[in-house]
Parts: sequence; C-alpha cells; structure tokens
Amino acid sequence: MKQEIENKYFDDKSSPTFSFIVCEPGKETLVIEKLRTLKTVKEIHKIYGKYDLLVKLENMTESELRELIHDEIQDMIIVQSVMNLTSTYVAQVTD
Repeated sequence: MKQEIENKYFDDKSSPTFSFIVCEPGKETLVIEKLRTLKTVKEIHKIYGKYDLLVKLENMTESELRELIHDEIQDMIIVQSVMNLTSTYVAQVTD
C-alpha cells in the first residue's frame, strides 16, 4: 500500500522553536527562574552534555523570537550561548 506524504505549511506563529542554552556552571536554576516568567516558554528541560537547558518556545513570529533571545535570554550575563532550532513545516503521512 502506497503512502502519500502531505506537506502542510504553517503560519509564522504555529511553529515551535527549541532553544539549547549553555549557562555558567551552577547557574542553571537562575536561568530557569527567568525562563518561567516568559509567556512563550512552554517547557524547560535540564539536559546533560554540551548544553545545559532545552527550552520549547511557542506562538512567536521570527522577529519576536529574535527579540526574546537577544533581549531576555542572551542578555543574562550567566547565559554563555543559545542555539535555536525552528521548524518550518510538518510532513504528515496518510494512507
């Protein structure tokens, strides 16, 4: 049975962004406290490896995301770096 793939494009605000954050050692809790106050933050995960935190952001345009990352997250002196991954479409498989 052949499967059909349907690409569905979303408007700017419906694509989630995942931000990987590197904090100063031992300062993750302070960054988490700040992130919890931001309305577009939907999930915060403490992770191990190259990055310290994984944050899921939703309901933002590209310009709103840039502003949030620059003004709210990277501006924190205890944040060393931020890497963002944003989806642009979803491929749905249907029978």
